Amino acid sequence: MWANGMKKKTASIKHNEKLLNPKAFGGYDSRGREVESKYDMFNSKGEMNAYDKKEVLDNQIKFAKLREKYQKSADHSTFFNSEEKQRLVESVMTGSEEDRYKFAAEMIPLILERLDYEGFIRQVFKTHEVAYGQIISYEKDINVTALVIQNDGHTIASVVKGDRVFPPEFWVTAYPKIDVAEIAQRQFDIVERAHDKAVFQIMLQEDRNGLRELYSAATLENSMINITSTLNKSVLESLQHEVERHRLQVDKFIINRAELGDLKKNINAMEFDPVTSRDVLTTGVFSSIWGVNIYVSAGVDEPGKQNVSVPPGVVFAVTEGSTLGAMPIRIGLTMYPADQFMFGQFQYGYLFGELIGMTVVNPRAVAVGVKSSATIPAWLA
Repeated sequence: MWANGMKKKTASIKHNEKLLNPKAFGGYDSRGREVESKYDMFNSKGEMNAYDKKEVLDNQIKFAKLREKYQKSADHSTFFNSEEKQRLVESVMTGSEEDRYKFAAEMIPLILERLDYEGFIRQVFKTHEVAYGQIISYEKDINVTALVIQNDGHTIASVVKGDRVFPPEFWVTAYPKIDVAEIAQRQFDIVERAHDKAVFQIMLQEDRNGLRELYSAATLENSMINITSTLNKSVLESLQHEVERHRLQVDKFIINRAELGDLKKNINAMEFDPVTSRDVLTTGVFSSIWGVNIYVSAGVDEPGKQNVSVPPGVVFAVTEGSTLGAMPIRIGLTMYPADQFMFGQFQYGYLFGELIGMTVVNPRAVAVGVKSSATIPAWLA
């Protein structure tokens, strides 16, 4: 609205209203499907969105602080409260025809080219926030040999040694630039949308970097599974066996949308394990098999545009983060203004960036399968 003469109130910190007003349970979309979001305090089962007990406490503190900040900001007129919103709408509706036309123009919906990307690699690795100046290192587990006591009753001592990993750090950045003319001409908030798209693109870069790490580690201790036809239960079992023969437990399958189509075509609902069969028959949702979660990624890379994280024809099986690897976060996602009002350029600029690392400490915990017809992209190999 601010482009049409209505001043928009802003805050120093951007808040998500879903985050500030968490609902008790997950909602439903227009087709009656459950909607899950990382911005909700609880999921559709009434469980708090958290990986472990520590994150439960951290999330409770975070939600409480955000709500407190939101209420204080509303008291100081930083945000539109409910009464201000009502007065604004009433003033427009009772105003002149020109005011009503401007207000109606703001309601033109934005038609999305594709659904917004949701990152998943932070649910694969164990995330770890690193303090300034702290040296990042991870200890690998030790193996202790069981020795036999000899006839003389003396015990043979064993020497226990461990390995330490020092992962490097790297920047993940996005630099959107917006012409002032675009802001004046667009009928939606292009600045806010650019901010959202920058965050989604950083998520995509995180996932691609993480999958490259998994792909490199998958063949160090395990054999690559050659998929000669389509993805089926036999392939999934082979992948699962490659990991679980080391006395580990597979927690996730990571596949492309094309391979999900293989499973839907090849497997009858009654051929799943009983729990999965019930979910498929009652909800139509195929989210796990044999108790292993299935992460599905879709997208097609285009010239100059990166849209896909899991390439078609590539399937991963991984354990949960504590037995796989870690993702240290030195600097969380940060945004700095980087305007370009110089040399005749009228552009707003925003620099997004985070300083993170990734490491697979236990290569036994990941296996990969590749279709014989698949093409491995350069960014993954």
